[in-house]
Amino acid sequence: MKNKFTIILVDDDFIFLEMLKETLIDNPDYNLVTFQSGEECVNNLHLKPDVIVLDYFLNSENPDAKNGLEILKEIHDAMPEAKVIILSGQEDGNIVYDFVRENATNYVVKDDNAFDNIKKAIETILY
Repeated sequence: MKNKFTIILVDDDFIFLEMLKETLIDNPDYNLVTFQSGEECVNNLHLKPDVIVLDYFLNSENPDAKNGLEILKEIHDAMPEAKVIILSGQEDGNIVYDFVRENATNYVVKDDNAFDNIKKAIETILY
């Protein structure tokens, strides 16, 4: 029996997080784990995720929360081989460059196609 892929989804917007989970839940190969903060994600890297989908802005609920770039650095310090897809409403080239420099696997803009683009990005990594 084939093991499932563990995918961690991180977004502080609960409704968006649930919608993203619903987009992916039909795939029987996926074990989905959700967190509403980057710190929770870092504390659960022992789950050995195959892919992490990480939002850039994680401070709408907690103003002191670290942003996605800070969390990405912590993830790669603990798990250098981690495959991290950054999710953001920001299309600023400087921000995208910062994530590329920190070895983000992919960068998906939160727009009308975000769910499909995340699905495709995950499939590209796993299959």
